Amino acid sequence: MDLGSIYFWDSLKKDVDKAIAIKTMGHDQIISDLKKALCSDFPDTPIYTFGSRIMGLASDGSDLDIYVHAYGNDVYTDKPTHTMLTNQMKIANAIRMSSENWIFIRTVDGMCPLVVVRHKPTNIMCDISFSRKISADQNNLVNYIFELQPIARYMVTYLRGWAQKHGLTKFRGHIFILMVIFFLQIRGKLPSIKDLQANLPPNFGPWKTNFVKLGLSSFNMKTVALNESEVRNILKDFFGYYSEFNYAQLIVCPWLGKELRRTMIQAHMPSGSQRYYCLYVSDRHAIIVQDMMHLNQNKAFPIAQHDLRSFKAKCKDMKMNTK
Repeated sequence: MDLGSIYFWDSLKKDVDKAIAIKTMGHDQIISDLKKALCSDFPDTPIYTFGSRIMGLASDGSDLDIYVHAYGNDVYTDKPTHTMLTNQMKIANAIRMSSENWIFIRTVDGMCPLVVVRHKPTNIMCDISFSRKISADQNNLVNYIFELQPIARYMVTYLRGWAQKHGLTKFRGHIFILMVIFFLQIRGKLPSIKDLQANLPPNFGPWKTNFVKLGLSSFNMKTVALNESEVRNILKDFFGYYSEFNYAQLIVCPWLGKELRRTMIQAHMPSGSQRYYCLYVSDRHAIIVQDMMHLNQNKAFPIAQHDLRSFKAKCKDMKMNTK
């Protein structure tokens, strides 16, 4: 929906309300059925849900992300261990043996192995992970940020639909979450992730996945009013900011919450992440959107220069053509 449309606000509210309804519906049956399927190999194992359905950003057809906190997952590794790959096989076999409630789809290899399944009673596709709880922890942080500044959820919801409409397929929801958070930090509406993690020790290898829940008043900030005028204006400001952002020189860095040159990243990262210096200054990245917790990851690595040019042009159009 165009920002200037008379239907803009009603349409956006409808999308947000629907996503929040999905978030609050609960997924107890899915978790219960999964625990039943895994009880022999993974008794009393904690299971967490995360992803767009849990952040209030989903549509009816969205997948549910599930994390199984299996044995061996507390040790940080850059690559999947033999134990993790064994767990993948066990989960896949358990799903196959539980055909009453589950349909096995496939396994996915890579840095974060998955078992992809469908839950029959709800017809919801599920991506089951079991190697890193950091993704679930990131979702907890995003949900907290959405509570601090509810306008952030409205912005991400709008931007996902806007990107889809304009064929900006490489700009996915998780990228917009980080870009929106960073933009609101730049505008003095949100604290940095560094401030939310101040004085906390790393708890997953070199990374911090926990944070302190502080109100905006602790940072001398206020909640942005949630109404049609404010949302329209802040989205226009978002488009203006990113239409002129110096992507070749700067990093979208929610951890620091301020503009940072690529060449300065090593000096500003916490101990333990400096060895990833080469990732950030590499000219091969059209855009660098740093993960909030896994600080050696560029979440926008699939975006090529032509994708970025299209994005900047569309942002400029939105800035110029919105009253």
